[in-house]
This record gives sequence, structure tokens and C-alpha cells, in this order.
Amino acid sequence: MQVGTVQKLINIFNQSFRELGVVVSLEKLEDLSVTVHRAMTAHARQFHTLEHVFTFVDVNDPIRNLAALYHDIVYFQVDMGFSPPIWEMIAPYVRQSNTVFFVAENLTPEDHLVALIMDVFDLTPGQKLSSISALNEFLSALVMCKQIGDLVSKKDLLRMTLCIEATIPFRPFTADGKSHFEVMEEILPGICERFGIECSDEERVAAIKTAVLFANKDIENFGESDPSRFLDNTWNLLPETNAALRMPDVYSISTYRQALSKMDAFFENLDPNTVFSQYRGLPSDEEYQQLTRYARNNIRIAREFLRIKILGTTIIEALAKATGGDAPLSLFLGDLPREGTSIKRLEYFLPEIDYAPWVDQHSVLYRLLETGRTSDVDFDMKNSPLSLFIYRTMPPEKIEEAMERAKDFYAGKLQAHDFLMTLDPFVVQSIARASSIMVFTRRQTLLKYAGEGDVSRFSTSNF
Repeated sequence: MQVGTVQKLINIFNQSFRELGVVVSLEKLEDLSVTVHRAMTAHARQFHTLEHVFTFVDVNDPIRNLAALYHDIVYFQVDMGFSPPIWEMIAPYVRQSNTVFFVAENLTPEDHLVALIMDVFDLTPGQKLSSISALNEFLSALVMCKQIGDLVSKKDLLRMTLCIEATIPFRPFTADGKSHFEVMEEILPGICERFGIECSDEERVAAIKTAVLFANKDIENFGESDPSRFLDNTWNLLPETNAALRMPDVYSISTYRQALSKMDAFFENLDPNTVFSQYRGLPSDEEYQQLTRYARNNIRIAREFLRIKILGTTIIEALAKATGGDAPLSLFLGDLPREGTSIKRLEYFLPEIDYAPWVDQHSVLYRLLETGRTSDVDFDMKNSPLSLFIYRTMPPEKIEEAMERAKDFYAGKLQAHDFLMTLDPFVVQSIARASSIMVFTRRQTLLKYAGEGDVSRFSTSNF
């Protein structure tokens, strides 16, 4: 019989403490489990959830298990701040100025475990926390310290903290070619000495290896062999980092396009060689190279997929702004399909077209556009019929040219009308005609862009 989520947390805590030889009262086990449960079940979380945490659990590794329970307990930008219990624990150790966080200036002698956490994260009192990622990971480790630091040994707390610190993602190599974990190997003896932790060379290497495996597990979706499963996780992250998408059928066209553009920009600047980590032959060269190949392929395909999605959304955005202003995406595309319900959708009114020479029906990209991602989300469709229409209608070089003009549109260098006039007339007319059927209130002006009127007489100032 399957147990409930809180009960599962209690069992993981209990088993992990027993493996470490630590006796914890039933009341304490419940308190710890409820704290984690409340923090990790916030409505906005779609990826960084308890389901993600449970993928780390290994019955033979209590250090990994306890680190897993806490590694995402703080997620400032998704949770829109801190819950009162979390803030009570961390408030003495951070200072916030607008959206910038600093480590508190003064620590008391009783805060020696907090000082240990800061040493692992290479932080000093008063230092600015330079990135949200580092902020989340540091504060998650800090919560762990305040919750269980007095229950476990300093050595075990150090090992757990190394795991959480390791999940700060996508860190480049140093100028002399060292990985973050090779640098950690150099500084770890000093940390152990400062805090009186007896730890042999072998134990330190083993602790870092555990941290590397933990870090790679955290971003394992980049190593998916199937890009559709990789995109599942990408789509789960979108509402976490874009609050407006948490209201299906309500968010605006430009909001959706901006969310896709942010994700595309992230992938554009992401070096696939910094996704996965390797340390002292772990993982093996063969496995590490394969993971990196998968990451590179997933990033490439995700960008191709996103760019066509962005272009389709941009055309809708421009039509909206040229005929009355931005609007809910559902006004133009229709509500998201609901099981057992027939819903009027824009794609039903797009013309059928023959397959062009550049269209590869067997490609991964075509499958993603036609069939979609593996899993459902509540704010978007799995497949992309409008994007598929564009992919089948516009050759790759025309899509690239359109994306360049789209950047001018976003930057305000091109008005909506002028941007539409730079595109393939058949594409604009087809989408405008379908939109005119969807948006009765704008039918007449949309029909001008459908070729059923003289759109040239409309100057930019008219829209």
C-alpha cells in the first residue's frame, strides 16, 4: 500500500538518521517532514517539487537522501519570497536590499555551523550573493543546517552541504582548465582544519564524488536520449519562472512570447560542456562524453523548436497589436483543449498545404511540432499546430530572416504593421484569415491582413 507524501518524508528522514546512528524523536521527525512538505508543495512549483526530490533517494546513502530533502527547499523567485517558517530560520544570516541579497555582517560564536556552510559556498560576511541560483542553494543549505545541524556530525553536515553546493549549475572551468570540483578538492582540507573535522584524503575524495553524482542527478534531464522528454522539463520550468503562465487561458500573447524568448536566450548562452560534471574518472569518460552529446543535441533541438514557436507567437502578437492591441493568447488561438470537449481552435482554419522539399517528416523537430512533448501541462498544448504550419510553409532561410525582423519588432524598431509586411504574404494572410474567424470583435481589420481588403492604406499610426 502506497503511503502519503508526508509519511514518505518521515520514513526517509527516519531511515537516514538511523543509518547515521542518530536517534531522533517522533515529534522531531514529524516537524522536519512537515517543514519540507510545506516548502516544496507551493502552487507555483512545477519542476522543483517533491517528485523531483524523491528521484534522488537511495536506501544505501543517507547523506544523499538528507541533502536531497533540502537542496531545493528555498526557491526565492518561484515561491515569490520566503514562507514565514523559512524566513525565521534564515533572517539572521541574510540582508535584503530591494532584490539584492547580502550575507549578514556579524556572526556569533554559536553560529559555527553557519560559518561552515559559508566556507563551503566560499562566502564571507557582508558579501553580495551574486546570483539567484547561488542564493537558493546557499539558503537551502542554511535551512538544512538550522534544522538538522545539531543532530548530525559536522563531517556529515559538511558532506551534505557539498552535495547542495554542487547543484549550482553550469559553472565554467577556471582559466587554467580546472573544474569546480578540482578546485573544491584543493580548498577542502583547509575547511576541515578550520572546523576541526577529521577527514582523510580518501574521505574527502569520496565526499566530492558523491557531490558530483548528486549534481549530475539534479540536471539529468539534459542527458535524455529523447528530446521530447527533455522538453517536458523545459515546459515545466516555464511557469516557475514566468508567474503569468500559471493562469491558463488568461496570459497575454506577448507574455507567452516573452517567456519562450527568455528560455531561448538561456539556451543560446548555455555551453553544453558545462552542463555535466566529471571528477577523478566519475562518471567514466565514455558516460561523460555521451551525457555531453545528449545535452548538446537537446539544447540544439530545443532552440530550433523554440524559435519556430516564437515566430508563430510573434505573428499572432503583431496581428493583435495591429488590430486593437495585445490580448489573451486564447482569444486568438482558442482555449486549451479539454478532454471530452470540442473547442474552437485557430489551427482548424489554417489551409492544408503540400509538403515542401525542406520538410523532413521523420525529423525529431517535425515530430515535436506535430505530436508534441511527452507529458501534458496545464498552461499549454503538447503539440504546436501553428508552428507546424509555419515550418511547412516557410523555408529555413525565410524563418531566419523573419526572426531577425522579429527582434526589430520587439525592440520597437518596427511597428506591428511594418513587421507583418516583411513576412511571406501567404503566411500572414492565412493566419490572419484564421484569426478573423476566431476573433469576431476584430474581424474586419484582420480580414485586411487576410488579403480581403487594401491593407496598404493603413499607416503605422492607425494601429
